[in-house]
Amino acid sequence: MSETDTRCQPAASAGGVVPADRNDVPGQPTPEQVDASLRASIKDGLAWSVMVGCAERYVGPFLVLGESGLLRLAAISGLPGVAGALVQCWAARALDRARQRRPHVLWPVLLQALTWLPFCYAVFQPVATGYWVMLAAFVLYVAFANFCAPAWTSWIGDLVPPERRGRYFGLRSALMGVGLVASNLAAGAWITWARERPTFGWLGLSGQNTAFLTLFAVACAARLMSLWYLTRMHEPPYRRAASDHFTLMDFIRRAPRAHFGRFVFYCTWLNAGIGAFAPFLAWYILGELRYSPLVFAWIGTANLSACYLATYVWGRLLDRLGSKRILAIGGIGLAVMPVLLLLSDHIAWLAVVQVFDGIVTAAFGLAAFNYIFDVVTPPKRARCAAYYALFVSTGLALGMFVGAATLLWAPVPLTLAGWSLSHPFEMLLIVSAVLRLLPNLLLLGTFQEFRLSRPVFFEEPASTP
Repeated sequence: MSETDTRCQPAASAGGVVPADRNDVPGQPTPEQVDASLRASIKDGLAWSVMVGCAERYVGPFLVLGESGLLRLAAISGLPGVAGALVQCWAARALDRARQRRPHVLWPVLLQALTWLPFCYAVFQPVATGYWVMLAAFVLYVAFANFCAPAWTSWIGDLVPPERRGRYFGLRSALMGVGLVASNLAAGAWITWARERPTFGWLGLSGQNTAFLTLFAVACAARLMSLWYLTRMHEPPYRRAASDHFTLMDFIRRAPRAHFGRFVFYCTWLNAGIGAFAPFLAWYILGELRYSPLVFAWIGTANLSACYLATYVWGRLLDRLGSKRILAIGGIGLAVMPVLLLLSDHIAWLAVVQVFDGIVTAAFGLAAFNYIFDVVTPPKRARCAAYYALFVSTGLALGMFVGAATLLWAPVPLTLAGWSLSHPFEMLLIVSAVLRLLPNLLLLGTFQEFRLSRPVFFEEPASTP
């Protein structure tokens, strides 16, 4: 994971507006330092994308190819996110007492890089033992990522000029997408090549497990390179006032009356629908349709390419149209995606739908990220980003277990509204589509756009509708 009034809430109350970003804090970096830091951040993002593309995205396929069950797949996909979000709330509290954000980013990134070593160890273990080692390592991996998230969000938010945020994050995301697509495709090709050669293998491992061992080691090296670039970034002064503090219970009490709170509820509900589908695509392609890891990689490449190419375009549009409009396009598009998959199970159609999913995911993800900057003042960003992550991660995890339960216990075959369902995956698509549609109908219209007007903050009376 924006100041005229230091009493402002984490988001404007109903009918209120949000302050503009501060630019009068002493000790701000020079334009040269800002430019150098933003270039370093892009390189950090590229290294991070290699780690994610070649390893994080293949944790699920490793379990599927190792014939782990659906509940185990749901657990390793959802539980680390919830644990990480809880850590992020604690990290935001720790950051409140800190004078620097840099240590809160650099040390967790180093430790996150080292969590790939237990992954390497798990490859040598029997399936049951290796799963628990991998689950523990993945919880730590996500926890360290979430610990640094509030500090990084606050840090990068202070570096990027408000008028350039859409373009900068769009460009950064697009370049990261190049690294993610390339590493994802290379990893799929590497696993497929190794699986098809029974004599290939190191240290007593099969060719398949040797391929995964290599990818986990590369992920560790890539994250260490990311760490080096983070050390090259300048940190602006970090100052907070006592009035900037608010607890999770304060946030929950204010959320129904605040634009940011209703935005968080919207994203949480929509992510529950995403979670009900996302972890099981690998299971469907590799386990049910029996395609190779290379085909899975090509599908993922189509999705990622569309996502990151679209991110650059959405970034430029976001600066002109505002975060809310782009968020609405993405949210409605995400609700349509599962319905499109019901039309055919042909792999070519699946690829086409994944391209569409990448485009609308880019709109939703970029707009949601920018909306936090638009509606939350700088001293509150770390804490608001942490609470946002907690709610969204909880929604994702709940959705994942709903998805697993649907696949395990769906009463198929059956006819629903004249539509014949013969596979549990089809029921999963309907469940996911309904979960995504409801927040668009009920919550999308309850929070406002603030990016375009940037008015002076004022607090409306509590009785304002």
